[in-house]
Amino acid sequence: MIILYGIYNLVYQVLSLGFLFFANTYLNDFFIPNSLKWKDGRLREDLTSLAVTQTVILVIEAVLLMLLMFYINKRFLSNSAKVNNANETAAWTAGTYLVITLAFIGFVIYVSVK
Repeated sequence: MIILYGIYNLVYQVLSLGFLFFANTYLNDFFIPNSLKWKDGRLREDLTSLAVTQTVILVIEAVLLMLLMFYINKRFLSNSAKVNNANETAAWTAGTYLVITLAFIGFVIYVSVK
């Protein structure tokens, strides 16, 4: 059961990074007002506020995905795997997921700025 736990968490990590990339590219524009990108029908010269808004939305999405994974892991570990410390293991996994995801977001932002 623990091998299954590791495999589906790795798959979840890859799929969630793909989703975050897709959401940041195509879906998050629905949440961001056009006034942060355009001014008088032209692209703004300073897009800092747009970048900050996109980053905040992306981090919120990552945290929501982490919470979803935490509850799925906690339920799997306590019901299927019958692990005694399911809450601690799920929290550790969620923390690891969050560090990897935020590092990925930071890397993508760093590469896009350069």
